Amino acid sequence: MKSITSEKLGLAHEPVAILWSNTLPEGALRIKPHGQTCIMPFFAQVATKGKTAAFDRESYGCPGARAGLGFGNGYYDAFGGAGVDFMSAFFTKGAASSKNPEAYCATVQHIPEREREKFVHGERLHKDPEKARRFMTADLPVTDIAEKYVIFTPLSKVPPGEKPVVVVFLADPLQVTGLVTLVGAVREGTDPVRVPPMAACQQIGAFVYDEAKKEHPRAVLGYTDLAARANVGKTIPEQMFTFAVPYSLFLEMEVESKDGVFDGPIWKGFAVERKGASA
Repeated sequence: MKSITSEKLGLAHEPVAILWSNTLPEGALRIKPHGQTCIMPFFAQVATKGKTAAFDRESYGCPGARAGLGFGNGYYDAFGGAGVDFMSAFFTKGAASSKNPEAYCATVQHIPEREREKFVHGERLHKDPEKARRFMTADLPVTDIAEKYVIFTPLSKVPPGEKPVVVVFLADPLQVTGLVTLVGAVREGTDPVRVPPMAACQQIGAFVYDEAKKEHPRAVLGYTDLAARANVGKTIPEQMFTFAVPYSLFLEMEVESKDGVFDGPIWKGFAVERKGASA
């Protein structure tokens, strides 16, 4: 499967397709069962190296990624049952936000040493534990898929006859500008792009799945997750963002891309400038 949008954008990397499947692709990158890790380095390998990665209910990386991938809500039984109370403190100021700092720090001791400082001081995604709790228990869109695997693969590797659930573009600021313009051209209203300030895996999964359920789905701008960027490092250049769309919106974008914003004089002027700068 090819993308007219990707070609006209001049993307450095092929779009990533997210699929739900009961078939495990041969040679797919996997996480060890019950391993605690960020899944975004796996996404980076797919996006920049052309690999394929697969996740299931035993191998999803972390509680946030369980929700991001579509295996239900992973927060209630996170970290051996420490659950929402523990995560509410982690998402704010760590031990300082916990109702029971001693118990919180005891749980942190079971986390890999390289991650402990972050847990002690918190990710600081929310102003207080109550807001963090609301996010996990009410605001987060939760999907519990029927299929066994969630697969990340380059769009060109999607088997004939299969349809991705999500297509993810990896784009720099100018390319994001083009994508926002393109989506705005096909979507009614003035809010065609959603920007949830949450985990990068949820920005390409859970929130896009939520949009896919709507009659007129929006795009989701992501990779605004500082922790994910720290985990991925330089594999994805720091100026890049993810721009994820449900497959139905992707098809609308493909139609408009045949003769849309990328064929106008303004975009072509930017393309010429870029070509000259790289010469």
